[in-house]
Amino acid sequence: MHALVLFCGQAGACEDDVPESIARSGIRPTHTPAVMLTKWRFGMAGLPAYELTKSFRLLVALFSIADTRRRSLHCADGCGHEWHNLPDPLKGCNSSDF
Repeated sequence: MHALVLFCGQAGACEDDVPESIARSGIRPTHTPAVMLTKWRFGMAGLPAYELTKSFRLLVALFSIADTRRRSLHCADGCGHEWHNLPDPLKGCNSSDF
């Protein structure tokens, strides 16, 4: 959970991304992780175990929004980030391989 919060920060997540993150995550705005994120609090790792799945979904949604924006603004014309240029592991695979 801590690493995911760091990834969100590195991707440039901002408070304006919160409503869309909640909508994408599929959790209710009244669930504890959503309320925490609305207040820009990231101590979700300290929540009870039954809240961790919701927290994870919410943070992945936040990261997705922020990283998509970062890629379109800063990496649209190509970049040297290794993680943006990973080889496609499914290229050349048939669906029957799975």
